[in-house]
Amino acid sequence: MSHDNPLSLNFILSTGRTGRTLLSTMLNMHQNIISTSEEPFAYNLFPKYQNKTNWTDETIREYCFDFFLFSAGKLEPQFGKKDDLYQILKEHQEILTGDLAIKLSYLAFMPFKDKSLVNTIVDKELKSHFIVKRLSQFYPQAKFIVLTRDPRDNALVKRKRDLKKNQNRTYYLLSKIWDYEYSSLLKKLSRIDSTRYIIVKYEDLVSEPEKTLSRITQFLSLNYDANMLNYDSTFNEKLSSGKETLNPKTISHLEAFHAGLGQKVSSDKVGIWQKELSNEDKNLIWYMCHKTAQQLNYHNESCTATFYFKPKMILEFLKIIFIVQLYTKAYHLLPYFIRYQIRKTIYSKRVNETTYALTNHFEEVDKLVNRH
Repeated sequence: MSHDNPLSLNFILSTGRTGRTLLSTMLNMHQNIISTSEEPFAYNLFPKYQNKTNWTDETIREYCFDFFLFSAGKLEPQFGKKDDLYQILKEHQEILTGDLAIKLSYLAFMPFKDKSLVNTIVDKELKSHFIVKRLSQFYPQAKFIVLTRDPRDNALVKRKRDLKKNQNRTYYLLSKIWDYEYSSLLKKLSRIDSTRYIIVKYEDLVSEPEKTLSRITQFLSLNYDANMLNYDSTFNEKLSSGKETLNPKTISHLEAFHAGLGQKVSSDKVGIWQKELSNEDKNLIWYMCHKTAQQLNYHNESCTATFYFKPKMILEFLKIIFIVQLYTKAYHLLPYFIRYQIRKTIYSKRVNETTYALTNHFEEVDKLVNRH
C-alpha cells in the first residue's frame, strides 16, 4: 500500500454455510483484494484506537497485543508471523491513525500474496451481521456484501455439518436462526444508504460465477479479474504445502469442512433439499422462514407453510433467546472497556500476570495464543 493507494474496508454479511469461504477464496485471487479469515479485530479495536494520533513504538506494541487478545483463534493458516503485524505498522508509523492501523493489520494475513496492488479488504467475520449498524458508523465508507442461501439448503447442510461434529440441532432451531439473522439484518440495512450494500445469492455465485463476481467487483469499484475462477488449484497447492507446516487439526478441519474449495465451482449443492428433506421438514423450514425468504427472492417451490410441534422445540426456542438474542447481541453491544475486561478475565488463567503492562506484549501473547 502506498499513500496514493488507500485501503478500503468492506464486509461480507451472512449466516453460516452460505458460501462465505468460497466467495472469500475467489476474491483473494484478485490482485487488488485481500479477504481474510474470521477475526473480529476491526470491530473490537476501533473504539480504543480511533482517536490515537501519537503512535509510539509502545502504542504499536500495545495495539499488537490487543489484536491477539481479541483473536477468535482462527489465525491459522492465513496469518503470517506475529512480528509481521508489528513491522507493517512500524513502516507506516509516521502516518498511523486508528483507522489505518486496523486496515494495515489485514496485510499481515496471507504472507505469500503480493500485496503491492492491494487496495480493497473484504472481511468475512461471521458475527458482522449482528453489529452492522456500528460497523457502518465506524467505517462510513465501508460497503457490505449480503450473502444469502435458500433456508432449506442452509438448514440441511448445517445439520450435516452438525452430525460430523456430533451435534444435534434440529431443523426447527436451524431455520429459526436463519430467519432471525436475515430478518434482523434486513431491518438494519434499511437504515443504511442502499448504495452501500448488495445482496448476492449463493445460488447465483455457483451457477453464474463470472456474472456474479463481475457484479461484486463492480460494486467494489474494481475491474473483473478472471483469475478469481482459478481458486481451486491455489487452494489445493496451499493445502498440500501446508501439511508440512500447519497444525494437523487445521489440516483435518480444512479437509473435512472445506474440501469443496479444491474443486471447480458447481451448482450441485443447489436445491439438494428437494431430494434429501422429508415433506414434513421442508414445510416446517418454509413455515419458519417464508416471509424473510420471499423478501430475498426465494420461492415456496411446492412447500406449504406448515408447522408441527415437538416438546423439544420449547427448549430450543429458549436456546435461541439466550444464545442469539441475549448472549451474542448483548456482548457485542457492551462498551469496549467491559469487553476488554472480559477477554482479560477469560485468559487470566493462561498468563502469569493479571495486569497487561505495556511491556513484553509478544511474550504475553505467546501464552495467550498457541503460536510460535
